[in-house]
Amino acid sequence: MADTLEIAQAGDSLSGADIQASIDALRRMANDMEALKTESVSVEDLQAIGRTQADLLAMAGELVNMQVDLLVGKAKITGEHIDAAVSFANNVIEQVTGIRKRIQQITAVLAFLAVVLTGNGEAILGAAFTLKDALA
Repeated sequence: MADTLEIAQAGDSLSGADIQASIDALRRMANDMEALKTESVSVEDLQAIGRTQADLLAMAGELVNMQVDLLVGKAKITGEHIDAAVSFANNVIEQVTGIRKRIQQITAVLAFLAVVLTGNGEAILGAAFTLKDALA
């Protein structure tokens, strides 16, 4: 990847097909949370896990059908950029054993993807840095 991003032009867009790897990662994250549901987990944590799983699956569903026009004159973010950020996050999250920390980091991924839906390349870039900080 180059140090400088291209500038989005009229007609540049992102679709669900462009970020299929991210969609698959969200579904895996939701499924992986099943392992956290043990007898020793509090009811409050079980509810938080369930809400997070629902949020992950809802975002995956939204992304499948998305067609986002990138804002002209802003950074041109590609599906590869989005997939790389989500893959990096998923690799970090997979190592987290604490339920609350895992949920916090997954929430950061969902916040990042919500910004992706805006099509604003510069905001997406800022959200990627915020996500990286949340994973530390």
